[in-house]
Amino acid sequence: MRVACLVSGGKDSMLALHRASEEHQIVCLVSIFSRNPESFMFHTANISMTDVIAGCLELPIFKIWVSGEKEREVDELADQLSALNIDGIVIGGIRSEYQRKRFQKVADTLGVEMIAPLWHVDEDKIMTEVAERFSAIIVKVSAMGLDESFLGRRIDSDLIERLRELNRKYGVNMAGEGGEFETLVLDAPLYKRAIEVSEWSLKRENMVSQIEIRDYRLIEKNG
Repeated sequence: MRVACLVSGGKDSMLALHRASEEHQIVCLVSIFSRNPESFMFHTANISMTDVIAGCLELPIFKIWVSGEKEREVDELADQLSALNIDGIVIGGIRSEYQRKRFQKVADTLGVEMIAPLWHVDEDKIMTEVAERFSAIIVKVSAMGLDESFLGRRIDSDLIERLRELNRKYGVNMAGEGGEFETLVLDAPLYKRAIEVSEWSLKRENMVSQIEIRDYRLIEKNG
């Protein structure tokens, strides 16, 4: 099938894209810009980096702007996606029924299939696969036990073990699907070029801390 992948640049949407590419033709990436930074539907941290990721993947990117208002943003998404000639949309949802139902509504409205390669996959397994296949860093934290020392850290076996501890102690979701943390994928098997971050700034607001990418360079990959 010809599919569009909804991507934020984070590990879940990027892993969903990689899995979907094994069975489907990826027509384009879809990047959603929400006017509400606290959107329940859409990841917003460093969303502008999806342009760079599209370049690394050598795929076109279709940008959508939504209000960030509950339910209204779902209709706005469906309306704008109708411009694409696709058979399905790919999402990175794991367990959020809130998101799944709304993306299903979008798919039904468009008359296309919703593809969710990570749906109900064990979070520990997802994180292990991310560590093995991707170079991904944490760019936002918002949960007990996740302080600013986690920002910029690569997802690897040591970090996963730390997340396991926080899961046991505080109930932090291992994959951060509850908004506990957000990530950015800097390199992946499908990337033709890798991203190397050279400068970022730190932003704090209430209990949320995040890094905003200010500068980067692209590294050509051999082969």
